Amino acid sequence: MNSLTAVALAAGLALPGASLHAQGFDPDKVKGTITFYTHFSQFVDDGRWDVWTEAFSAAYPGAEVEVVPVSGYRKDMPTRIASGDYGDVLNVLDNLPPGDYEKFYLPMNGMDMAEHHQFVDRYTVDGNVYGFVYGVNAEAMVYNKAAFERAGIEGIPTTRTELFEVCEKLKAADITPLAINMGAGWPMQQWDKAALLFADDGDYYQAMLDEPAPYSVGKPYGDTFRYVRDLFEAGCTERDYTANNWDQSRSLLGIGEIGMWFLANWSIPQAIGQAELLGIDAGPDLGMFPLPIDDDERSGLPLESSTWILLQEPERFTVQMSASTDRASVENFLQRAELDAPNSIFAFDRDGATWYALVHGLYASIDEAREAVERMPAQAQSNQPWIRAVGRIQAVLKEQN
Repeated sequence: MNSLTAVALAAGLALPGASLHAQGFDPDKVKGTITFYTHFSQFVDDGRWDVWTEAFSAAYPGAEVEVVPVSGYRKDMPTRIASGDYGDVLNVLDNLPPGDYEKFYLPMNGMDMAEHHQFVDRYTVDGNVYGFVYGVNAEAMVYNKAAFERAGIEGIPTTRTELFEVCEKLKAADITPLAINMGAGWPMQQWDKAALLFADDGDYYQAMLDEPAPYSVGKPYGDTFRYVRDLFEAGCTERDYTANNWDQSRSLLGIGEIGMWFLANWSIPQAIGQAELLGIDAGPDLGMFPLPIDDDERSGLPLESSTWILLQEPERFTVQMSASTDRASVENFLQRAELDAPNSIFAFDRDGATWYALVHGLYASIDEAREAVERMPAQAQSNQPWIRAVGRIQAVLKEQN
């Protein structure tokens, strides 16, 4: 089979046979071995890939999926791609320029997935769809609440000074304050994203193209490098910068031997899964807070974009936490409420005035949303949270626009 010829056929992992027939595919002709290179090695450890591939083979008896986990995916896959040995299906490599997709990937045009998937344009080049987004992340500090409690830490840090004070308390409790996993390589790309915070500009990557020295002191990237250096010099991070300790760090965060790391929400299930292997339920202990880059208590608010609510499934529910004609007051409420992601502030019109509403969370049912409200701290419930259907909010906003 030609490299990546199986991409379209492998959509059978997500599409029923009827859909395959509708798109000109005959499920009976899905035959042979499909090799899938993936960075989701944790699903090999917990047996999920076995379950998924067995289900695929049961639906298509003539096909077999071979899963090849690559723990150093971002570093190792470019070599495989250059050699031509990169299987039939793979997770899109984020350090491959989109202009080169056509050299290595086959387009997946005309798929039903494009009709209900979000952010299809992410991997679309010149009208050709080369991949589909499998998740959307909220970037923030992930922390272990039990570790904070053992160290005598009350609340989350909202300023740079408070973050460094938290590190000192964690060290005193013999807990590694912050894992940056430099030895693994790929986690360091998180600090590229921190540069957007220092710039206070989500489009800074584009703007920096016009800067002659974007990495110099005083520039967002320079400030980011200095921030990481200061964390290291203060003893906030693990001391081994050479070994790849990523797998071990997932367990240590889950059991509270590491206090924090700067990654996205996708990392939380991984830490929970590794802790489960040790017989520990880490789910209730893990949370998120915005990375405090300076001593302005309103910096780094855990906010999604203002259009976030429009991108969610209309059947779900969210909780409106606050609303006001003064956006600053809504932001101040969010800061005081100490809510984990996701949060979003959207604008709407009422009686000729522009209002700003803060919504928090995404839930499959009203009961699930009620349970979430009951678990919120008292300061978050002060404005009488209002459970709302996502579809109703979307209808109002679309009507006003």
